[in-house]
Amino acid sequence: MAENRGRRRVLFVDDEPSIRLTLPPILEKAGFDVHVAQSVADALFEINSFQFDALVTDLNIGEEGDGFLVASGMRHIQPSCTVFILTGYPAFETALQAIHSQVDDYLVKPVEIDSLVNALRGKLENPTGKPEAKRISALFKEKSTELEAAIMAAIRRDAKASSNSFEELSGFLSGFLGAVIDFMDQQSDEPKPDALRSAAQYGQWRARDGASAANIAKDFRVVEEAAYQLIQKNLTVTELLPLISDLRRLGIGLNLLMEQSLQTFVGSKSPPG
Repeated sequence: MAENRGRRRVLFVDDEPSIRLTLPPILEKAGFDVHVAQSVADALFEINSFQFDALVTDLNIGEEGDGFLVASGMRHIQPSCTVFILTGYPAFETALQAIHSQVDDYLVKPVEIDSLVNALRGKLENPTGKPEAKRISALFKEKSTELEAAIMAAIRRDAKASSNSFEELSGFLSGFLGAVIDFMDQQSDEPKPDALRSAAQYGQWRARDGASAANIAKDFRVVEEAAYQLIQKNLTVTELLPLISDLRRLGIGLNLLMEQSLQTFVGSKSPPG
């Protein structure tokens, strides 16, 4: 669970300004460390950026039922987080019970402060065991052999690739995949120096091989397609929704490596001045 000097961290999501101004400060006074979001997008950003002990989200955030999207995102990314739904519709109880696997409890608005605080404390003091979540980078690590096989198969389908270059090209592309996985796990704005050096070496290798810039772009698409096909095969749309930031990091990492390769490729092709 998230630790903040003994204070439990809570994500509070509601699109009503008056509620965001009143409830979070009261929860803070009750001893919780509260982050506030006013939309699904804001909530998913928080979920991907911080570790939470509890989520308290309104059922309807902008659109009816959007709270379920937030709950589902939290359940996938942080399965140990306790999830509460706030609803102004008591008659919705049956539907809420039907998706009880996504939420731990629900509270009817207007919620009494003591009830909310007691519910949070009660659930957090008696958590239920939940499996660890899996990020996209973890999926790639687990399925690395399958990914590398997909890359090799795509290379062999390319009639223009010479048989002697299969293994060397596959080595470069598999290395890029590993570099992107590292990039997705780190906070840096660019891949590690050794990954950039490898990308530069690949650009030089492609230049010596008489390839074109289009060939380089195509090679990186091979890695991208293998990655996206694996994601599509192993994750549902609901599971993928809260992982948008992971997908963004995947795209950024590949683009940075390709830019480094192209820069070196163009430099190698340029006549000496």
